[in-house]
Amino acid sequence: MPNFLFAPNGELPLIGRRDDASDDTFLFNQGPTGGLGKVGFHDWRAPFETFAHLPNVALLREQIEALAEMLAGATPDAAQQKDIDFAFAVGQLFATAPYAQLVLEEAALSRVDAALIDEIFAVLVRDFNSYAVELSDKPAATDDQARFAMRMIRRPAHDPARYDQIWKEHVLPINGAYQMRP
Repeated sequence: MPNFLFAPNGELPLIGRRDDASDDTFLFNQGPTGGLGKVGFHDWRAPFETFAHLPNVALLREQIEALAEMLAGATPDAAQQKDIDFAFAVGQLFATAPYAQLVLEEAALSRVDAALIDEIFAVLVRDFNSYAVELSDKPAATDDQARFAMRMIRRPAHDPARYDQIWKEHVLPINGAYQMRP
C-alpha cells in the first residue's frame, strides 16, 4: 500500500499487453511470498489523468486522494493493523485504486467508449462510498479516521442519457448470450 500510493517508481519499464497463448501456470504455483513491501509500482495517477475529463473518474481520484491523506495523516496504528475487521475495511478502499488503474489502462489500450468507462466508474464511486461508511463505523477507527472516511464520500455523476446508452449499446445486446455448461 505505501509503495503504491506514496512511492511511485518512474524508472520501471512499461509492460505491454499480452494476448498470446502462453503458459501462465507459474502465477498459481508461486509458493510462499516474501518481500512484498519492496515491490515497486508506476504512478497510479497517470491513467487517471488521461481520463480526468470523465466526471466519475475524477470523483474516484478525489476519493483515493482522501484515502491517501488519511493513511498519511491518521495512520493506522499497530493494533489497528492487526485488527482483521479494521484492516479489511481499509483494504477494500485501497483495492479499489489498483483495480481502477487497471481498468483505465485497459480502456486506453482497447479504446473503450468513454461513456462506458464513466458508467463503470460511477459504480466504483458508489462502492468506495460504501467502504468509507463501513470504515467510519468500525469500533477501532479513531475520530480522525472516521472524519477522513466521511470526507471520502462523493455522489457519482449521473447522466440518464449515458445510462440509457450503456444499456442499449452494451448490456441489452448480450442479454441471454451466456449459457452455463451442462
